[in-house]
Amino acid sequence: MFFRSTMTVRVLISLFAGLVCVQLHAEKLIPLRNGLTLRGIYLEVATLNENAFSLGADGGVQNRPIWMVDDGLRRTYIHRRGMVSNEPVDVPDLGLRIELAQPVPDGGDEVGAIGQILGVSPLNAYGRRQMTVRGVDGSPTVVHQGLTELTARYARLEGLKADRSIRLDMRLATQSIDTPALLRIFRKRLDQNDPDERLETVRFFIEAERYGDARRELQAILDQFPEQAELQTQLTALVERQAIQLIDQAKLRRQSGQPQLAETILRQFPLGRVGRVTRLRVEDEIGEISRIREQRDEAISQLKALVKELPDDQQGMVASIIREIEANLSANTLPRLSDFIRAGTNQNIPAHQRIALAIAGWIQGNGSGETNLKLALSVIQVRELVQQYLAHPDGATRDQILARLKPLEAARAETIAQLLPLIPPPLASRVAIGIDRAINPPSADGDEVQPPSINGHPMPIGVTADQEVQDMFHVGPSEEDYFALQADSPMQQFPPAYIVQLPPEYDPLRSYPCVVALHAAGAPAETQLNWWAGVATNQFLQTAAADDGDASEQPQPKSMRLGQAARHGFIVVAPRWTRGGQRAYEYTPREHDAVLSSVRSAMRRFSIDADRIFIAGHGAGGSAAWDISLSHPDIWAGMIAIGAEPTKTLLHYDANAVHMPVYIVMGDKDGRPLKRNGAVYDDYMTYQHDAMFVMYRGRGKEFFYEESDRIFEWMSTSLHNRAKIPAELDLITMRENDRFFWWLEWDQSLPETYMDPILWTKNVKRATISAVIGANNEVRISQAPSNAFTVWLTPEMEVDFGEPIAIRYRSRRADFRFDGEFETMLEDVRRRADRRRPFWGKVTIP
Repeated sequence: MFFRSTMTVRVLISLFAGLVCVQLHAEKLIPLRNGLTLRGIYLEVATLNENAFSLGADGGVQNRPIWMVDDGLRRTYIHRRGMVSNEPVDVPDLGLRIELAQPVPDGGDEVGAIGQILGVSPLNAYGRRQMTVRGVDGSPTVVHQGLTELTARYARLEGLKADRSIRLDMRLATQSIDTPALLRIFRKRLDQNDPDERLETVRFFIEAERYGDARRELQAILDQFPEQAELQTQLTALVERQAIQLIDQAKLRRQSGQPQLAETILRQFPLGRVGRVTRLRVEDEIGEISRIREQRDEAISQLKALVKELPDDQQGMVASIIREIEANLSANTLPRLSDFIRAGTNQNIPAHQRIALAIAGWIQGNGSGETNLKLALSVIQVRELVQQYLAHPDGATRDQILARLKPLEAARAETIAQLLPLIPPPLASRVAIGIDRAINPPSADGDEVQPPSINGHPMPIGVTADQEVQDMFHVGPSEEDYFALQADSPMQQFPPAYIVQLPPEYDPLRSYPCVVALHAAGAPAETQLNWWAGVATNQFLQTAAADDGDASEQPQPKSMRLGQAARHGFIVVAPRWTRGGQRAYEYTPREHDAVLSSVRSAMRRFSIDADRIFIAGHGAGGSAAWDISLSHPDIWAGMIAIGAEPTKTLLHYDANAVHMPVYIVMGDKDGRPLKRNGAVYDDYMTYQHDAMFVMYRGRGKEFFYEESDRIFEWMSTSLHNRAKIPAELDLITMRENDRFFWWLEWDQSLPETYMDPILWTKNVKRATISAVIGANNEVRISQAPSNAFTVWLTPEMEVDFGEPIAIRYRSRRADFRFDGEFETMLEDVRRRADRRRPFWGKVTIP
């Protein structure tokens, strides 16, 4: 039954301050080492493995300190000592628990697995719906469900009485239920002529943090019952809470590289309807945006004034770079000039030295400290030639570029390593566009068309803008063409094909976190853009067009994706990785190459932060993401698998996940996953792993969009960057092509150490990789599935580049002494497209 207050004043008092039940403290806040905080009731469990036969084979239950945190919607499994950072803290349970009477059967068969959901009807006024699923024989089966419990966090749907009743307790996130459906239920169950009962709807929306819905409902109550004037203060409080949400949204947009959108949100803020403290917060946020803009304008003004103090010939030499800085200096790039900004007005420092600080800072980043103008001008030349080298497709021409680069005064490995992360993506720079136009000149017919651009920056080479969706781009063949290419040679490797969704206000001079999202088998790649970045919509555009007058006289604007990736400033890359008719992940090198080549291609064209690339997928795409991430753990900041099925290598590769966070999402009605795969999940419940297993209650193999909020929070934590280069490698490989791991690589695996993924058998072949960067500047390879290796070296490793480095494998030894050469670095960046962590040298042994 619904709780009903007897006095309006009692409801008023409890709207914000109280809940309908006694405040027990069964729920806890559990802080994790990875930066997240879980909320729910926790229990300690010994294992995730519910397979009795597996337990017997393993010698019984393994006593692992695993915590299961249940928040009513899902159960999250974590390793106690490895994941929990502090003791749990008591918090109040959910306040409102609304119970609805439904014709639920007393008996019936319990559902063990839910097939593919083919369709779901909206909840009606009685809280009932029909869910159509694919039955065991493949035919559609209708399941009648009724809402029996509703809280601010979850809704509980149970199977209703039928000719063949079933027992099914399914949980949905309340946030996934739209407002009209909730209002239908409330209006059917609550007396709309009783303000006390109507206020229960307001309280529910408040607890669910749907303050806009709460405000509208409370306004409707005031309109119907004007005698309830005392509720006006509550309306003001709701406006205040909604306002705070808008401020937080604007702040997130600003931090995600969208200052224009953040300022628009703040400028349109209803300041007249909020209190003084909130107005000050808005003014502070606007002030921060304005301060950065003023600082930018002041820096340009100072720089121009200083240039006028130079001799005429030097003014001409710096004119081009000053124009570049003026055109591109923004909130995203202003930190590069921090040295100059601090010293810009210091009259004790000569003008030419301050200008050198600005130029070197712009090219090499904050902290370069370069005050020699001649050397700063040389850095400009170095950057130009580096961009040419990375963009030019011809090897002989690259050799000529290298020959021109080497004699330059500023051509040092340290300088090149500093400037690499700050240049535009190699195939998106004006240098690259110029090279491409020289090799492939535009048609001479007619007037030359203005080259396409993205927010005023050059369109990357080989990229096509989508005709319907803003900031969406295509690279490589379409899905139809991609399938056609593979029809004759399904195992052949083809050029990368993928689609990209960029966040609003994309700037190639700012680096963005990225999700590489793998679609489910049989689904198009576009479905991943919809999940991560939101379904493209034009509803806001239509409103704007109506405000601007006759829309028929204006160009039709593109629709926009307004989902989580846009809010958090993530780039989404969705590779086409399956062949036509493929229904499952096949663990093949072809699939790995389709994904990895797409990642490298995207990094050459879009400004992706190599330290914050997450791989994710749904269904078969989740299995692919899981396997590809553990096969090459040095690439990723983390992995998210949703509805994945671990088989083959995934039964053995858990050791490779020690340096890479994993986030697994599933439904407990997906064929009893803890019975089927619990032993695999147990392998990640160790002190060394950053692993979370999330199981939705009463759900099958779905996309679980409700989890996207927490997944983006998980990806955005400062602790989830690509791991530091490890000094010790202790890994497993089972496939011929899994042969590069951080700084160790080999060209060919020994035949007895790998398996064919297509002809997989129970006779497992697995090879151990054991290598360490030890004392005395030595790198020792103890064990690996080859007799010849390449060891890649960088100062980021625990080696001293100022001294000789010894590489040992058994009785063999190879030595490396860094002589300052940078060809290895440039070629490594050209091949791997990783501008943040280039290798400076390499050694082959023997």
